[in-house]
Amino acid sequence: MSAFEGLRIFELIVILYGLSLIMYFYDFVKQDRKANQLAFWLLLLVWILQTIFLFREIYMTGTLPILSITEGLYFYAWLILLVSIVVNYFYKVDFLVFVINLIGFIIMLIFLVSHLNSQDTTFSTQFIGELLLFHIVLAFLSYTLFTISFAFSVLYLLQFKMLKEKKWGRTLKRLGRLGQMEELSFLMMIISTPLLLISLILGVIWAYVANDLFYWIDPKTIGSFIVIIIYGFMIYRKVVNKTVGKDLANANTIAFSILFLNYFLFSFLSNFHFN
Repeated sequence: MSAFEGLRIFELIVILYGLSLIMYFYDFVKQDRKANQLAFWLLLLVWILQTIFLFREIYMTGTLPILSITEGLYFYAWLILLVSIVVNYFYKVDFLVFVINLIGFIIMLIFLVSHLNSQDTTFSTQFIGELLLFHIVLAFLSYTLFTISFAFSVLYLLQFKMLKEKKWGRTLKRLGRLGQMEELSFLMMIISTPLLLISLILGVIWAYVANDLFYWIDPKTIGSFIVIIIYGFMIYRKVVNKTVGKDLANANTIAFSILFLNYFLFSFLSNFHFN
């Protein structure tokens, strides 16, 4: 789309879209209306930016930009975003909105990289490189938050053991409250899970457009998706089955061990990570 030429709005769209996904996920888990409102306004801003570019393209070409596969992807992403905004505003189906926006985010990324990859310019090369940078930064940020979540779970288990054995003292008082550590551990989990998911999406799309050798059966790739599934299942159990306390802390410890194994062991077995 010629309307995109020379514009540095791509990064802003990706960032706003990603933040909206995180807020929608947080609202779905915690049922926080403020998070939902923030996600909605972020999404609306993304849609306004897309709409400006869409109508500018219609004005410049005199036709609806759907005659090529790449332009069709943009119009498709625009429609998905419009539907998600309407559904969120009128029906408040939180999980459906999150899934719709996740699909729209992927389609929008595919459009951006397809459009820029066909231009063969310095900016297109730079943007594709920035996808890799975003992928790595978000991955490390999610790992850091998962580590903090694990640390709170360890402290929870330690204090639980001390209380069970009736070991009162200064150490017990300095550990904090059990409920507070459980809540903070779960909060870190809620934020880091969509961060890692977005990181994986960026990484997969970058691997394809950068002409790098990519394997779906790569140990690190499989391990990362397994980690997402495990943490997603833990969040599901917490929300639906009301898993609390020691069971959640033990599960978090196991999940972090798998994450740790995936990062260090599977990275050495990977066909392209750190090679």
